[in-house]
Amino acid sequence: MRVDFSDLTPLLSSLDVDIASIAAGLFKYEGLFRNQDIRLDGELTVVLCQSKLTKSRQLADAISDIVSFTLHSRPRVNLHKSAERCATGPGEGTHKLSSVCLFSGGIDSLSGILKTPPALMPTAGVFVSHDRMASLVRHMQEKILNKEEIPIHKIGIQRGHLGYQQMRGFTYLVMGAVVAKIHKTDNIIISETGQTMFLPPMGALDEITMTTHPTLIEITKSLLRESYGIEFKIYEPFSDLTKAEVVSLCNAKGEISSTNSCITTRFANQEYSHCGKCFGCLVRRIGCLVAGVNDARYAKDVLAAPVGSPVMGGWPGKTIRAEDLADLQALLRLTRDVIEDKLDETARFKISSFSKEDLFRRASMDVLAALHIMYDQTRRGHSDSVRRFYEECKKDKLINLDIAQDRIGKVREAKYKPDFENFL
Repeated sequence: MRVDFSDLTPLLSSLDVDIASIAAGLFKYEGLFRNQDIRLDGELTVVLCQSKLTKSRQLADAISDIVSFTLHSRPRVNLHKSAERCATGPGEGTHKLSSVCLFSGGIDSLSGILKTPPALMPTAGVFVSHDRMASLVRHMQEKILNKEEIPIHKIGIQRGHLGYQQMRGFTYLVMGAVVAKIHKTDNIIISETGQTMFLPPMGALDEITMTTHPTLIEITKSLLRESYGIEFKIYEPFSDLTKAEVVSLCNAKGEISSTNSCITTRFANQEYSHCGKCFGCLVRRIGCLVAGVNDARYAKDVLAAPVGSPVMGGWPGKTIRAEDLADLQALLRLTRDVIEDKLDETARFKISSFSKEDLFRRASMDVLAALHIMYDQTRRGHSDSVRRFYEECKKDKLINLDIAQDRIGKVREAKYKPDFENFL
């Protein structure tokens, strides 16, 4: 485990380092678990500099709650005093901000940081570097954000697990809180689309994303409250917007192709920068189609290419396989279930408990509108399975020219706006 706050390092207090280490440590903990190097039962020992924290049962419980909620196992957490020399910085700088905005280098974070309203300016981005996104974030900073006088603070931690990590959102939020506290603000912006935040399970064994789930945010706030004594405001301006609506709102549409939304960043610095088959890629692809924005390129463009098509981007002899369609088939099934009101009880409960029925109906219409563009309008879609799905939707009158044009028009006119009054 490592934590590097770069230019902010001299300002860090031992308390700041403790809090950042908890986040980076749990991120590492999950990676070891997913690599099957450790088990989650038994004890979890957390070593801290601040003796007052090591005596806090509430902090230990919050750490245990984080693990339980994200990884479905509750270890017994023990807090121990470090024997090492700890940071001695003042814990704050001279530069005061009105907010910080979590910045991952994806479409949502680029759109969000550029939409930050005057009341929350000046702001700064907080980028946690644990994968291959550093060069893309640096490009966006130099090309776009420097002109807007929005700096990006890079926090380096150890490389993450190759697949998806549920602790990613927790780690980002905690690091954002450390940077916010140093800059004397308690306002943190998370500009993720609600389509991802509230995504229901798309299959019986599906592990849905919980990186910005409201429950996770509340537990994280309790950890920060117990350690810092600060009640941070977590703004979620895009929590009622679809990916297509967020793409349409972006003030730097020409740079969207430089962002990355893939579950893995292994392709991030290549010509074909996205895998094309994961949920993140599919929702991005659909969003860019409906918003009419130039997109990145996909190694396995399963929305358009049939099984057996070559994998693009330096994978000679590799082809798209039937198993590459798993997330696509789940998304298409969810689309019909939402529109026809046939969701199973688990999915229905998650959507309805947060009153997001209209959000997911609009997201489902984005899917059908994107297929209209690809399979009727431009005729660039060649997947037999996707075409069959689309034709069945037309036959059942779920989509037609008027419905598609109405939805595309509303998205491209940016009818749906961010809500910066929405905070937890």
